Amino acid sequence: MDALSEVLRVCRLRGAAVLNADFGAPWSVAIGATGVLARTFLPDAESPAIFHLVIAGECLIHAAGSAPVRLGPGDAALVIRGSAHRLASSSDAPEAAFTSLARAPLAGELIPIRHGGNGARTRLVSCIASLERPLCDPILDALPNVIRADLRGSPAAALMEEALGFSLSESDAPRAGGVATLARLAELVFIEILRRHVEASPAGASGWIAGLNDRYVGRALALMHGKPGENWTVEKLARQVGFSRSALADRFVQILGEPPIAYLSSWRLRLAAQKLVNTRRTVASIASDAGYESSGAFSHAFKRVFGQPPSRWRKKSRRRARNDTITRTT
Repeated sequence: MDALSEVLRVCRLRGAAVLNADFGAPWSVAIGATGVLARTFLPDAESPAIFHLVIAGECLIHAAGSAPVRLGPGDAALVIRGSAHRLASSSDAPEAAFTSLARAPLAGELIPIRHGGNGARTRLVSCIASLERPLCDPILDALPNVIRADLRGSPAAALMEEALGFSLSESDAPRAGGVATLARLAELVFIEILRRHVEASPAGASGWIAGLNDRYVGRALALMHGKPGENWTVEKLARQVGFSRSALADRFVQILGEPPIAYLSSWRLRLAAQKLVNTRRTVASIASDAGYESSGAFSHAFKRVFGQPPSRWRKKSRRRARNDTITRTT
């Protein structure tokens, strides 16, 4: 398995379609923090990313600190870290709040909405995607706030368009499993945006995304993410990827900014953080999985990365999860 797939697997990617829109110019919608949407569509998600896929027509996307970008049919824009942004037919169009348009699915159907004037029409779908932290940090830290991707010819985008274009007669009931289907399609489109971003990484670039696109570093990342408990050494990794030890070490530092084993140690600690929250295993057992011979050494390393010892991290994270559950049910 490749490194991107492995990270997406362990950080429990989940998606949801939140808006099936038919806009008529002039129109504009403002998208703020995604937490409000998450409470409706992915209740236990932490600051999910949001993306917009243009099915027909065109629009502008304005994000803070970036010049407006025009999106046409088949274009998608992914906005991460909850960055506020705006979609519009033109810069001076009257603005509405995105949350006033998005509605929870009704009887298994994401009801299409019409908004705006009588001018040129734009059809788009908006989705949110949630990744479990801190495991998703390698992805999020490597991405710009806004990614534009051309998804023309993408099977995932075509399936999403087909699913949203399914029309019901007055006597038809919504399709069984419709919301679940849209959720899986949202995840597939999210992955496709990331894939295209990786493939577009320029030669000589640095960072985690560039590492995925490098023949040798990408293979080493795949090995470490696929078998994080393996007793990896730089020499062992080099043999597996078909490169010399010194060349792999130098290339890894050049692209990712740290040696392979330092990266592996950091990833093991992220896995440990997940296990502390989601399992009842002892700290000593989790420390052993992370490659530490003593709980003390593990606690010291964990505190250096996460700012608090493992036991406190576990307690605070579980308390936050309980509070989130109470909030959703009241």
